[in-house]
Amino acid sequence: MLSHIKMQWWALRSEVERSESTGHRYAGLDLLRGIAALVVVLKHFKTRLDLPYLAPNGYLAVDFFFVLSGFVIASAYQGQLKDGTLSATAFFRKRLIRLLPLVVIGAIVAVALELGRLNLDQMQHLKDVAIAFVFGIALLPILQTSGLHTPTLEQSVFPLNTPTWSLFFEIFANIAFAVCARFRLFSWTLLVVIFASGVWLLFAIKSAGSANFGFNPAGFWLGFPRVIWSFSVGLLIYKYRFHAPKGTFVPASVLLIAVLILPDTGLPKALTDTIAVMIIMPVVVFACLNADLGRTARRWAVWGGNLSYPLYALHYPLVHVLSFAAKGLHLSWAQQGGVVIAGTAVITGFSAVIYAVVDVPARRRLSLLARRA
Repeated sequence: MLSHIKMQWWALRSEVERSESTGHRYAGLDLLRGIAALVVVLKHFKTRLDLPYLAPNGYLAVDFFFVLSGFVIASAYQGQLKDGTLSATAFFRKRLIRLLPLVVIGAIVAVALELGRLNLDQMQHLKDVAIAFVFGIALLPILQTSGLHTPTLEQSVFPLNTPTWSLFFEIFANIAFAVCARFRLFSWTLLVVIFASGVWLLFAIKSAGSANFGFNPAGFWLGFPRVIWSFSVGLLIYKYRFHAPKGTFVPASVLLIAVLILPDTGLPKALTDTIAVMIIMPVVVFACLNADLGRTARRWAVWGGNLSYPLYALHYPLVHVLSFAAKGLHLSWAQQGGVVIAGTAVITGFSAVIYAVVDVPARRRLSLLARRA
């Protein structure tokens, strides 16, 4: 087993070096994507351990991911969809192959940990876990209605692995993108969509009091303007990518990290979240397109980009169980801080191993099968 992991790891290192040499990646965005994924981990430790000053605004990393996704997807696929060399069906298949293996693995990890919980109605719990697993791997939200609910699990739309909510909206945005690109609707439709979703998002943030919605049943429908706005702005950034400034990576990175991890300023949350989602996140992505990184920083950036999704998809059930254990031991704040640091390191290592040993081989195999079909 260890020799297999080592073999896969060295193969991936070779890929990293080739990626560095080709220079086609947006290294600055990759680096920030990895940092944002780590901030999400800290945010969930903060929620679980009641540590109020640990990445209090980490949920805004999702809006950064949505903007970044719009840009990256357009960069990779818009031309092929427009000229017909890639069909919408083939594009959707590629996206499912990219996303689903880690969704399934994350759900399996969550099931394994949930089955170890005690002092529950075991039959009800098994039923809830089974329902949540089936819906989770199918990327279908559970709205916790009287007809379908999972009372022994978290009351979120993906009760086993809550961050899956953003992947549901990612798939939705990808489908809409493929249709628009295939029928060349971007010339005028994009601006209309940005305006309409922007107005909708403003009302959503005002009514909710923050931009932290989409993951729970009460705020699920508000996730649509959240992803439509940010993803569409990412598409717009791609359109004007050649006008991106140079030499702005450092201040833009500092701004992003500050928004995510610094304590609240005392201003109304709805106001600060509106500024962050509708101004800061698009500006950061645009300002980092032409980042000029050294060789060492570029290598970290490539790994940050590669591991950001595995870390995001796998961390939540592990944070859950580690935080539960820490609270059961009645640790001090300093000791809980140690749990956060050590736990983040362990989760990152676990995500790296799963990425190397399971995710990459699985995606290669699925891509091969798709080409043969």
